[in-house]
Amino acid sequence: MRIGFLLIFFFFTWCTVLPAREVNLGMCTSYINMYCSRCHTTERICTGLKTNDKEGWQKVLQQMAKNDPDIDKDVQEVVHACLTSVQSVDTIVCAKK
Repeated sequence: MRIGFLLIFFFFTWCTVLPAREVNLGMCTSYINMYCSRCHTTERICTGLKTNDKEGWQKVLQQMAKNDPDIDKDVQEVVHACLTSVQSVDTIVCAKK
């Protein structure tokens, strides 16, 4: 009986931690529209995709957080994950409409 409870506990713990690190396209679109595109054009973001690496995006996000109190650590982590997964962001941000 205890083993069953432990397995259930670890299963739910693992399931709640794992999705927090994985970012999907819908979340990227939403966060980029909510936090990046309200001050920057998508052209600026697309240019940044070509020039910034992980450290570069981290600096950009820290600067944005200084100017916008809505951009807390959680938002920074999600946006950073989105912007550093160039292939998915490129298709949702930089695609010609």
